[in-house]
Amino acid sequence: MKKETKSVNSIQIKVSNKDIAEIVGEVCSSSYGVLGLTKTRTLKSQIATILNKDNYIEGILIKKERSKYVIDVHVLVIYGVKISEVVNELSKGIAYNLSKKYGPVFSKINIYVEELRDL
Repeated sequence: MKKETKSVNSIQIKVSNKDIAEIVGEVCSSSYGVLGLTKTRTLKSQIATILNKDNYIEGILIKKERSKYVIDVHVLVIYGVKISEVVNELSKGIAYNLSKKYGPVFSKINIYVEELRDL
């Protein structure tokens, strides 16, 4: 999905991966217990790296299902925090900020904790 125009309640909006990644990255960087976004780990790359602001897009995956979008977010979390609380707050923050900007075009936000790290 490069750029796509969607009509929500007869309002035209443009959704781009980069814009979504910036919003998701800002929420992640300001959330307690989250070190940052990371790429999806594969068998080849066992070490997760923290992405900087220019590379936030590599830490999310956006899929279109029917008329709505599903977002997968891959994060690094600080060791010692309650993961369920961090993920819950992160999910709520991302959903709020995206719906505020784009409206109800996102059906799911999946948070994947790729690694726990000490500070």
